[in-house]
Order: sequence, then structure tokens, then C-alpha cells
Amino acid sequence: MTDREEFGDVVEFEDFVIKLLVIDQLMKEGAVVPPHPTAHKWLEATRGIDPHEVDDLIYDTYAHKRIPEIEQWARDLELDRAQVSLVQRLVWDGGIEIFMLIAASWDGEDDLFDPRTWVDVTPERFPMLESVVYVEPFEDDVRRALEDAGVTLRHV
Repeated sequence: MTDREEFGDVVEFEDFVIKLLVIDQLMKEGAVVPPHPTAHKWLEATRGIDPHEVDDLIYDTYAHKRIPEIEQWARDLELDRAQVSLVQRLVWDGGIEIFMLIAASWDGEDDLFDPRTWVDVTPERFPMLESVVYVEPFEDDVRRALEDAGVTLRHV
């Protein structure tokens, strides 16, 4: 826990993919709005290129890869304790909006968005959490803490 997080400001995440799951939920609730609604629009606006050049980038240069400027936006996005504490559900699914924004041509068939650890997901950090849909196994202590807190866990 960082000093800023301890005093209620910014929540830091050990695993970037977990942060993405939180961002996705906050996007669904309208609490986080990306500067551009799609990777196509984002690249057109930030790089000043036409749609054909955007397609070349998305389906060639960044095929099955993260688009750097969109990933950086997510990394730099500050989420405060109040936002995070209201999250009721975390869903890992290959087609969630934030994954498609960051890697628009990703097919979900590799580990590009697999979490390395779930230690960020605790009942203390997410007191309203009711369910987690996940792909990679939880660490035993994380699983026990979530189950003890009554969180429903579903492996996909």
C-alpha cells in the first residue's frame, strides 16, 4: 500500500490486468470514460491518420498486441479508493470492453491479458464485491479471504 492509498487517494495495483478489470467495471457504470470510444477513433485522433492507416496499425502492427498509447492511458489512470470500493463485480472475459480498446484485434487465444496475481483483490479493497469471474487460478490465501467474505468465484 502506498502513502497516497493509505490516506484514501489513489489505489495502486500490483497486477495491471486486475486494474483493467476494475477500469472495465467503472466504464460500464459510467464512472470512467475513455478519451475515445474505440481504438480506431483513438488512433485517428491521437496520430492524425486516416481509417485505412488505422486498420493497418490495428490488424498488422498491433495484431494481438497492446496499443501503446491506449495502454499508457490505462496505466496512468488514477483510481481512488472510493471508486474501487464500490465495485461489485470483476469479470475476466476475452471480450470485455477495456481489452478490446487496448488490443482491438486480440482474439483472446493467448495470455496477453491473463493476470499474474490476484493479490489486489481483497475484501478490504473491494468491500462491495459480490462476484469474480476469472481465468487464472487465485492464490490460496486470496481465494480463502474472498470466499470467507461471501464473494462468489466462477472459473471460465
